Amino acid sequence: MYEYNLGIRFQRVAAQRARETAIWFGEGGAVGYGELNRLANRAARWLVARGVGAGDVVCLSGEKTPHTFACMIACLKVGAIYSVLDPDSPAERLRKILSTCAPKLLLAGRDFLGGAEATVAELGVAAEEKDSEGFAAAVGSFDGEDLPQTRRVTGESPAYIMFTSGSTGFPKGALMTHANVLNLVEWARETYSITPDDVLTNVNPLYFDNSVFDFYSALFTGARLVPFSKEEVKDPKALVEKVAAAGCTLWFSVPSLLIFLQTMRAMDGKNLRSIRRFVFGGEGYPKAKLKRLYETYADASEFFNVYGPTECTCICSSYKVTADDFEDLQGLPPLGHIAANFSYLILGEDGRAAATGETGELCLLGPNVGKGYYNDPARTAASFVQNPLNDKFREVMYRTGDLARLDPADGKLYIQGRRDNQIKHMGYRVELEEVEAALHCLDYVSEAAALHASAGGLSRIVAVVAARGRFDDERIRRDLARIIPAYMIPSAFHREDALPKNPNGKVDRRRLAEKYLQPKR
Repeated sequence: MYEYNLGIRFQRVAAQRARETAIWFGEGGAVGYGELNRLANRAARWLVARGVGAGDVVCLSGEKTPHTFACMIACLKVGAIYSVLDPDSPAERLRKILSTCAPKLLLAGRDFLGGAEATVAELGVAAEEKDSEGFAAAVGSFDGEDLPQTRRVTGESPAYIMFTSGSTGFPKGALMTHANVLNLVEWARETYSITPDDVLTNVNPLYFDNSVFDFYSALFTGARLVPFSKEEVKDPKALVEKVAAAGCTLWFSVPSLLIFLQTMRAMDGKNLRSIRRFVFGGEGYPKAKLKRLYETYADASEFFNVYGPTECTCICSSYKVTADDFEDLQGLPPLGHIAANFSYLILGEDGRAAATGETGELCLLGPNVGKGYYNDPARTAASFVQNPLNDKFREVMYRTGDLARLDPADGKLYIQGRRDNQIKHMGYRVELEEVEAALHCLDYVSEAAALHASAGGLSRIVAVVAARGRFDDERIRRDLARIIPAYMIPSAFHREDALPKNPNGKVDRRRLAEKYLQPKR
């Protein structure tokens, strides 16, 4: 059967692998493919009974439980759009996301619902506790056979919304289609030779776009998925022991996690020996640190540096690292080459194609480019634009905001920074303006600037504020925690009577960076 949507794809895989393990939770047990498909079908019928239909949004809190994964698949089967939320999301950020989504239903864990009770009530969102005995009983009362309406979902139907940081202080919800994700699944299967014998890690949070690769590359190819809880990821001993127990063969994470494991001496060559492919992306991996990892595991493992924005289905390039990449230890590994099913442009400030070797903005085209930002036409129009070099037909490209250069000597792409105030921090894409917007929400802050520094694989956000009242670091961190996620909260705060300005009257970030980010001599 032609697999034109993700529901049909999963049903085919589940039928072929019905008796095999789909998800292994460790001490929490396991779920087989046949069981997971039946659970998803029951959840899908329960959703329909609750009034959820094609095009409706269902928000899920990101606890990694059987019901979370089943409900994600259930949404795909009925043409609903799922969006996974951070269980620790501050109330104000959650309110902004739910306001944008206007979900038909919120399915969340008990702790999440307890913390979000006021926000959910304010917005009038219908909510259910998804991991309760009552929910399990209600879902279990429905038929577990495949649904006829799954065949009515098209490739252009939206599949999920993934929220990223926004420069206005308002998160952006990238909307991806079934066709976008099916293309990713096939590309990943071919690029990493994923077979049903593979076991993929899921160390990435489900509300973080790296998890898109984990979830779909495993469960939609017949491989096995091994989710790791937040607590397990923070515990090097527990993490490596679970990888060994599960026999994981493919690892995907941000470089920060691998560097953390290196620092904690958990990657000494004795652990993680089952891993055959280390895939990392979401931020740069300093070559000096990567070299140590490579030399420890290169005898049995391959290493891939990947790149791709949330708006383009997680990954659009994959570069296989070799020993030659460490002849020069300065900087980061290259992007290499954009995936064959993508095309790209490097555009100068004048909107014309940059010459080979020149730096310009990387713009992506092809089947993984999403539909834009959900319920946000203005920001969609700014980032998803017509290819300026094509005046023959409609061809949408995504402006990544990343500056890139095609090296004429080796034919590889290299990232050269950002054209805006967006950064990669701890693997997350962060708009520094969102951090500043949060600081400006504090009544004792009159001016604020957020700065970013990255050295030796360590990323940090620093805030400089002019304040009307007294405050200490503990207070400002506590106040910010009610507005933005923990990973966005600056690690250091500096106070000025007034922030310096440039001749245009704007905050002089260069002077602030020289004062607060330069190494002390």
